[in-house]
Amino acid sequence: MKFQYFATLLCLLLTLPALGQEAEKETESASGGQAGYSDVPEFGGPEGVTSSLKRADELRDSLYDWPFFDGYFDWKRQIQDDYGVSFGLHFYGLYQKANTSLTGRDDDAFGNIFRFLGNWTLWKQDNGNLGRIEWRLESRSDMFGFQAPGSLGSATGIAALVPGFAYSDNFDLDLAVINWTQGFSNGTAGYAVGRLAFDVYLDAFPFQTFSKGFLNRSFILNPTMPTTGVGAIGGVVKGFVTDNIWLGAQLHDANAASGSFDFDTVQEGEWLKAVEIGYTPSFGQRKTHLIQFTYWDKDERTLAGVSSGSGWGVSAAYQLNDTYFPFVRFGHSDGGGVAAEDAISAGVQITHPRGEIWTMGVGWAKPSEETFGPGLDNETVLEMSYKFQIAKNFSLTPDAQVILNPANNPGKDSIWVIGVRAILTL
Repeated sequence: MKFQYFATLLCLLLTLPALGQEAEKETESASGGQAGYSDVPEFGGPEGVTSSLKRADELRDSLYDWPFFDGYFDWKRQIQDDYGVSFGLHFYGLYQKANTSLTGRDDDAFGNIFRFLGNWTLWKQDNGNLGRIEWRLESRSDMFGFQAPGSLGSATGIAALVPGFAYSDNFDLDLAVINWTQGFSNGTAGYAVGRLAFDVYLDAFPFQTFSKGFLNRSFILNPTMPTTGVGAIGGVVKGFVTDNIWLGAQLHDANAASGSFDFDTVQEGEWLKAVEIGYTPSFGQRKTHLIQFTYWDKDERTLAGVSSGSGWGVSAAYQLNDTYFPFVRFGHSDGGGVAAEDAISAGVQITHPRGEIWTMGVGWAKPSEETFGPGLDNETVLEMSYKFQIAKNFSLTPDAQVILNPANNPGKDSIWVIGVRAILTL
């Protein structure tokens, strides 16, 4: 019955009105984006509010054109021009099925992430300095009686390399991000303070996003990196100190819980702290040609019973041309409730015409003894996906993963997980 729900939804998505390709409107090309968001300065990684809005607004190639949305994006453009407000509605849906599961657990999962996000630029100078408010109203949940994809790892005995990372079932609708972001030093530095999404700033990396081809945690968030709740009270500052080198520091409430807000957790005085240094050939290449080192330290969480810990991570990416974009990242930790003590991953994104994108990667992790117990096997994942850009604002991504030596399922040498993800951005 659950498969019938999924098949019905997939058929509906595939049979949405598909109108023939037309030449892009000259006004869109001139303004840089469907709603003109391409010139909005950004701060943080690809999961940041402004970065997400700009990516969704791109005039990308696609299989079909949906001109009935043109009026909507023209209205968004007018709001941006008149009031300095950019916004969007983003929906991510993910179905996954494994070839096996632990006794009494389901082998499939279906979940979603919903976001209403935006920013309001209150002042902006020609040199890139600005001040704005960012927000992201968000929920994450299971669908149609399935478990959420974030639970599929535990259901199949996978420890560190979760195949549907961050698609959880306990993230109630919450104003998870609300912060003040300010740019200074001619737009080459900035800070943000308020309720933050830690993954936007901690070891921020081109593939650290739900919008590219990868679904496994090995590629989205380094398994040796600590986590806290999305919406933690905190602050971050980053900036270039030379033409090629940047420094950064950040602080987040270590006890925050995603999908809820309780100021009492801040009063516990337990924090996740991190510093970073990075290199890029030029400021304009900082998103595509970079290497960075992050050192973090997390306080003991007394009430949660989680010890303190520290660690480091290295991430590097170098876009060779418009087609090939390889990367590598690795790290180590000594506690703090992380998923892995050691981890490494590498992969490549291969972009084809019409916005179709291959992603292929391999990752390895040593599960944390503190988190999962001693004597566990090291895990390896191979992942491949192909993203079909059906329309400028709608994509489907079939995905296949094989996890070798699932640490909590010693009776299995490997587990296959196949799935499909849909993204709609308006």
